[in-house]
Amino acid sequence: MLGGAVLWHRVRGRIADLTGDGNDVITERHAGAFVVRRRLDPDRIEAVLERVDRRCADGDPDWLLGVDGASTASLFLDRSSDEPELRWYVEVPRNELERRDDPATTIAERFPVSHDAVVPGDDSVDGELLVHAVHPRRPRTLEAAEAGLLGRDELASDRTVDVELVRMDLESGLPERLADWLAGVSRRVIDGELSLGPIETWSEEMLEAEAMYTESVVLERRAGGYSLVQYMETAEMAAVYEAYYDTWNPVARAAELVLGRVLENPDDVLTYPIESGTEPLAHAIDPDRFRHPSEC
Repeated sequence: MLGGAVLWHRVRGRIADLTGDGNDVITERHAGAFVVRRRLDPDRIEAVLERVDRRCADGDPDWLLGVDGASTASLFLDRSSDEPELRWYVEVPRNELERRDDPATTIAERFPVSHDAVVPGDDSVDGELLVHAVHPRRPRTLEAAEAGLLGRDELASDRTVDVELVRMDLESGLPERLADWLAGVSRRVIDGELSLGPIETWSEEMLEAEAMYTESVVLERRAGGYSLVQYMETAEMAAVYEAYYDTWNPVARAAELVLGRVLENPDDVLTYPIESGTEPLAHAIDPDRFRHPSEC
């Protein structure tokens, strides 16, 4: 077992708790989620941020959503390494992805920030979705934004939504092999070849306390090792951690133990505030974004 397995079962637990059987909750079978990376000239970060701020000031969420059918999108500045990056998260329903021969390439080409200080990321990074889950009552409006778009100032002050992107580097060896196995399981779920069956669930009270609207886990494979990238959209990130540590649930306690053993820097994600090295720059939602499989 490894951190990805814990996250996989954690989100599955949310799904089963919300409806009792999971039949009315979106998973990776119904929607895809992508994290697209672009490197930044470290001497020109401020110029890029000004460009993003201007686009946010225009108030049009379509520039960040980027592709037809996209329902949720967030842009982050990642300063966690010597090579700063922009990371764009975007969620798209499967019925839209199936219209494209190569959806990953199409989405990468629609990266929302155009600037000569922004260059393509490392092609050697292979990203694959492990888990995707949507709260069936997630909001379709942003309280502080009439047009469904928040810039970095609003994200810093608006207490109605928190977004976070966390990279968790795995230890080498067995954790990486198990991550590959989990990716195979997720592919079978996406293709409809595998039914999840009954699993241990988290309490309804904990789900309501967390108010997790959208959650994705992407496996990134590099020549230098594997990472899990977790995206979270929630009402308040502090409440997620409070609920996580207040619960007696054995899955939560096992997650704490396992993540502490398989991650290179577990304290970065096991304590709040999160030491992710990323800053949210923009967040957008479609006013008709899907909540149920029938809408995908």
